[in-house]
Amino acid sequence: MRVFQLLLHHSAVRALADAAAAEGVEAHLVGGILRDRFLGLPSRDVDAMVSDRGEAVANRLGKALSARVIHLGGKQFGAYRLVVRPQDRGEAHEYTLDLWDREGTSVEADLARRDFTINAIALSAPRGEILDPFDGFPDLRRRVLRATTPSSLAGDPLRVLRLVRLSVQLPGFTADPATLELAREAAPAVAEVASERVREELSLLFSKPEPHRALSLLETLDLYPGLWLGRPGEAVRGPHGERASAGSACRELGELAPRALHLRQLAGGTLPLPVRHRLARLAVTFAHLPALARDADTMTALERLSSAGYLTRKDAADVRTLLPWDRLPAEEPERRRFLHATGELWTTAACFAAVRHEKGWAERAVEVIRLERAEGEAIRQPPQLVDGQEIGRLLGVDPGPEIGRAVAALRRAQVDGRVRTREQAVALVRSLASGSLG
Repeated sequence: MRVFQLLLHHSAVRALADAAAAEGVEAHLVGGILRDRFLGLPSRDVDAMVSDRGEAVANRLGKALSARVIHLGGKQFGAYRLVVRPQDRGEAHEYTLDLWDREGTSVEADLARRDFTINAIALSAPRGEILDPFDGFPDLRRRVLRATTPSSLAGDPLRVLRLVRLSVQLPGFTADPATLELAREAAPAVAEVASERVREELSLLFSKPEPHRALSLLETLDLYPGLWLGRPGEAVRGPHGERASAGSACRELGELAPRALHLRQLAGGTLPLPVRHRLARLAVTFAHLPALARDADTMTALERLSSAGYLTRKDAADVRTLLPWDRLPAEEPERRRFLHATGELWTTAACFAAVRHEKGWAERAVEVIRLERAEGEAIRQPPQLVDGQEIGRLLGVDPGPEIGRAVAALRRAQVDGRVRTREQAVALVRSLASGSLG
């Protein structure tokens, strides 16, 4: 196809063809780079396979592209990754080349192991011959995600999540009904997939636009709220036997991006800190977990997902920071505590609050923005006005928990705006010593 001609002149593709020829083996481009090129989507990474001698080809490529070769397959199979950096090659962008050694098996057999027909297409390098044994091109034209074989999803249940991700990543794509049924059958086995692979897919999924569509599909596959509650593939029922619905969560997910734009407009066109959409989206999914007798605590579900390895500890901590703020505070002391508690996540928390409770949000957001501009840094990180040793002298106590309590009280007073100077800090500590502010 003419659409692939320029692709054959890509520096990495030329280097691949030369390295394969030097080793006397066949080379093909496969997967996402062909799919995205056909759809007119940007694609920097290159997926390729050779018929044999993968390690030798990878080493030649490493030298030709000034890239380090990483062996991904261990002793089980030949898979190699090369990261080509702009400063090393004079390229416009960094990109990754993943190379698979099919070790003498046929191209058709190798394509049969791939997840969806739109990824089971190969282009020989440098001849440009196309192989499409599973009718991937017709599916690309119809914008349909269809399993390559009936065992594609059961063989690797992570592909159930990948089906959801590609449904929102690729514009206008929907899942083939038979593939959707295969995904539903394979969903319970997601629990058996290595946690880091699930974590990566979830992170990618909630980084894409239209997260409400993704959550709706997760609900269809009983992965939401099932996976969140430790029961992937299981229909979750409410206290009266009703099936849990993600409708409200989907609505709020769809409103997050407009609220972020509105917040930027309220701030005069620019925000001091970016809205972290992925975290806000994750927080919405936790905020709408059904209150079940055996799992009524949202924070417990958050800890479970983190302990299972499906969320990083950092992401879990950030989501935990967002969850209490289902509305923006109306009074200044509470606004100050909001800015202190959320820190660099305050813009994200403001958008989360907007979709959770919109009434009066814009007016409150304006006041938060005003306060943040005037005193934001001092509220988030109050300066140390007196140190621990001086507090001990003022209290007349040795180092211990009393000093810690005084430090916490002083910080609260600074956040609330009641203490702004060293003199006020000393006066507060002295009042603590006299017992008037316990």
